[in-house]
Amino acid sequence: MDKLLKKFLGAATVLVLVAALLPATGVAFAGKSAPPTLTTLQPGGFRSLEQDLTVNVVFVGYEQGAGYQDIDETAFLAGLPASYRTINRYPYFYGNKQFLGVDFTYDYNLVFADTAFEDAFFGYLDTIKVSKPLSLTQVWYNVEANRSLDITENYWIDAPSVEQWLADNTSSMIGVDTSQYTIFFINWYSRPDFKFHVYTKTDEPDPDTGYNFGELRESRKVIAWGGTTPDDEESGLGSLHRIWFYDLSAGPDYWTDNYAIDAAPGYTMPPIWEYGNMAGYRPFDDLSGDLGKVARYVAIDLLFTTSPLYKPALSPPKLPETVQVDINLYQIDPSFDATTLFDTDLIPQELGELLAHNSVSVDLAEAPFKSRAEDVYNCFIIDISCYGSRLFGIAFGDLFLYHNDHLIDYLDGDADYEVPVFGYYDSEPFAAGGLLGFADDDWATGTQSYVFAFDDPALQASGYGFSSTVIHEVGHHIGMSHPHDGYDYETDTDFGPDGDFYFAWSGDESNTIMSYIDLNWDFSQFDRDNMNRYTTAIYLNQANAILADIYASSKAAQAGSLLTSADNHAAQALTAYAAMDYAGAAMHAKLAYLDVLAAAAQINVKVEPQSWQADYKAKGESSKFVDSVDYQRSKP
Repeated sequence: MDKLLKKFLGAATVLVLVAALLPATGVAFAGKSAPPTLTTLQPGGFRSLEQDLTVNVVFVGYEQGAGYQDIDETAFLAGLPASYRTINRYPYFYGNKQFLGVDFTYDYNLVFADTAFEDAFFGYLDTIKVSKPLSLTQVWYNVEANRSLDITENYWIDAPSVEQWLADNTSSMIGVDTSQYTIFFINWYSRPDFKFHVYTKTDEPDPDTGYNFGELRESRKVIAWGGTTPDDEESGLGSLHRIWFYDLSAGPDYWTDNYAIDAAPGYTMPPIWEYGNMAGYRPFDDLSGDLGKVARYVAIDLLFTTSPLYKPALSPPKLPETVQVDINLYQIDPSFDATTLFDTDLIPQELGELLAHNSVSVDLAEAPFKSRAEDVYNCFIIDISCYGSRLFGIAFGDLFLYHNDHLIDYLDGDADYEVPVFGYYDSEPFAAGGLLGFADDDWATGTQSYVFAFDDPALQASGYGFSSTVIHEVGHHIGMSHPHDGYDYETDTDFGPDGDFYFAWSGDESNTIMSYIDLNWDFSQFDRDNMNRYTTAIYLNQANAILADIYASSKAAQAGSLLTSADNHAAQALTAYAAMDYAGAAMHAKLAYLDVLAAAAQINVKVEPQSWQADYKAKGESSKFVDSVDYQRSKP
C-alpha cells in the first residue's frame, strides 16, 4: 500500500496549465459500447505540467541603492530566468534531448526585511554564537595582499537553528510564505553589532565510521544552508518550508574558496565587505549581478527546480511497485569484515523517504573475488582495459562490461526493480585513487545501469563507510543530480562548479546527501519536491501511453469504471500539484496509473517493463555521476 495515500501537505496558490499533444480519445467505436470520454488523461498523448511558480527573495541587512554593497533591483532581476523546462540530463550527453514534462514560469517577489525583523534576526544570531578560533580560511584571507580588512574574531553559528528561526518567524513578521521557495540573502556586516562568523552543522556524523565532518573539517564551515524537511531526524523543521539562506557576511569559507581575493580558481563571490574593491582578481563591483547569479544558477537551477541526471522513470511503461538495492560486496581485504560498513536499516529508510511511492528494501551479499572478476577490477585500477577495443579501450567501462555480461549471477529477482550495486573493499589505501563511487549508465543511451562503491582503510580513516556512498549513488541512479551541477534551460547549458560557475559549489551547502559536503545523510525538501514532480509527470504520461493500447482495443468499454476512476485521480493529481502539494500529486498520479494498469489487465492488454539496449557508445567518466575524495572533498 502506498505510504502516502493518507498524507496531504499544505497548499499555496499556483497555476497549472496543461498541454496535451493528442486528443482525449481519438478512437471510434461505431456500433459498440464506447469507453468513457476522459477529461484529464489523454490516450497516447503527452501532458506537460506548466507551473507558474513564485520565488521569494528576501534581503536581510541589505539596502536598495546604487552603492557597491547595495541592491539594484533592476540589475538583480535582469539575471534571473523567466522559465524552465526540465530535461533528463545524461541522455542529452548522447544528443537525445528529452523533456520530462515538468516546466515552470517564475514570478519573483523581492522583499527587503524591515528593521524589526533584522533586529530580531541578528539579535538571535548573537545569542546562539559560540566563540571559536579563526577558521583556516579566515587565516588565509588575512594574508591576501589585496584584502579590504583583517578578520580578528570568529564565531560558530548553528545553521539548522538559523533555518528554524527563519521558518518560525518570517511569515508572521514580514508576511512572506516560506512554504513557497524562498531565498534569504543575508548581510550582517552592514550593522554595528556585526560579528565575524561561520555556520556549522555538527549533529550528523557518518553512520558507519562515526566521523563528524561538520565538527572536524575546516572545509565544512559554511556560508549557506537550507532545504531541511519537516521530519528530518536531527533537525526537522516540524512543518513544510522551502528555505535556503546565503550569507556573504559569513566566512569566508573553504568550500566555495571565496577567501581568495588575489587569485581564485574560478568565478567566486567574495565576502560582502570586498564589494567596491577593484584590486582583487576581478573588480568586485556588481553585487546585484553576483547575487542574481547565485539565485539563478544555484537556488533555482540546482536546488528548487532542478533537472534529473538520469530518467527517473524506472523500466517504463510497467513502473515498479517494489525496489530493491541489491548490494554485492567484493571482500578484497579478507582481514576486515566490510559488511559492517553497510547500515542496511538506514539505506532503505533514507531512499524510501525519496521513493515514497515505492517499497524499498536492501539485500547485502558477498560476491567471490576471483578469476575474471579480479582481473577486471585490476584492469579498472591500472586504467588498462581488459576488453581491448570493445568500449574503445576505455578501462573505466570495464566494471560495466563485466557485470553487464554476468548480471544474471548477481540479481535475485526479489523485487519489481533491482538497483545492482557492486561494492569493493580493498586492502590498499586509496586503491581506486580516492574514488568513492559512481552510478554508471548503459554506455549507449544515457540510461542508468549499475552502481559501484569503493572503500579501503584510508578512506575509512578519512571518515567514509559504504552507507552514505550507496545512498548517494542510488540517488543518482533514480535520477537525482548533485546540488553543485545541473542544467540551465534558457541558455541550454549543462554546468558544473568550475570556471564561470565555480560559485555553484555553494549549492552543496544544503541539507542533502546529494551534496559532497558530508554534513547529512538525508534527502532535502528540494529533493523530495523534485522527485514528486518527476513522479507525477511519469505516472500520468505512462498512463497515457498504456491508454493508447486500451482505447485501441474493442474491449475498452469493459474497463469503463476503472478508466473513469483513473481520470478522476489524474484530475486530483493536477489539483494537488497546483497547490504545491507535490507528494499528494504524485500519490494521485500513481493511483491513476494503477487504475490504468488494472484496466489493461482486465481486457488483456499486455504491459511490460522496458529492456535496456545492448549497443554501446564511447565516453569517459563524468563528474556528474562519478564521486570521489578529490580536492574538494579532501579539504581539511
